[in-house]
Amino acid sequence: MLHHDNIPIWEVEISVIGPVTITENININARKELEHPEPFYSRIKIKNTENGFKATVTAFAPNPELAEKAAILFFGRMLDVLSIKLNLSLQLDVTKNILIQKINQTTKRIIDENDFKDAFEDSRLFSLKETTISRALSWFRKGKYTQDSYDKYLAFWNSIETITSKYNPNKEACKGKGSICHIWECFKKLWGECEEWKVIAGQTKWIDEGNKIRKDIAHGVIPIEIEHIEKVIARLPEMESVAYHFIYDWIHNELDVEITDELLQRMQ
Repeated sequence: MLHHDNIPIWEVEISVIGPVTITENININARKELEHPEPFYSRIKIKNTENGFKATVTAFAPNPELAEKAAILFFGRMLDVLSIKLNLSLQLDVTKNILIQKINQTTKRIIDENDFKDAFEDSRLFSLKETTISRALSWFRKGKYTQDSYDKYLAFWNSIETITSKYNPNKEACKGKGSICHIWECFKKLWGECEEWKVIAGQTKWIDEGNKIRKDIAHGVIPIEIEHIEKVIARLPEMESVAYHFIYDWIHNELDVEITDELLQRMQ
């Protein structure tokens, strides 16, 4: 069996379902974060499919089960970044039994080799230095692809709350006030006063109302009945838009990662 320094190498096939397409097959290498004195690189081959694309990813592991888990984690983190960059649903599957959400998708985003390389580079940076951002992006991508309305709402809310709970610039003022205070302070830091907020300008009760819905869903207070589901569904487009703009703007305008020589070496 092929191996690298006595660690077996496996190939794992991963399908990605989403409104995307590639114009030609892609072959790239991406560095993996393994506890080893020498860098490991995964060889990735990507080709187009009817409902997205298929990737063949090399993984280093002692058995196939761990190889599949390692490949899913590694490739999934890249998809998390790609999903926020494109603002599209990208659902990962290795079972080949996935329920296709949009079989007849007629409009697809063209993605190329540079899109994948940039997403792998950013996902590695976040994994090394900003794991909070990695978790928020994972929640956001789940919100984009899940078909359960309650799960979708919780995922988008959690994607916001994950960032605000960590990066609130005024935590002292929020002691004992919970997550709604963290969100309010981060929205103000990013967008200014409430009248200037993206998507929800002037909606001073939006955070409180959204948090109440989040609590009711998480605690099972909202019944699974059509009228209650419809109320949540009605709020989802706005919830999704706020989550997207907040995460995207925070990463590009507020996130400050110190790029040291050591970090540069680990990124290469």
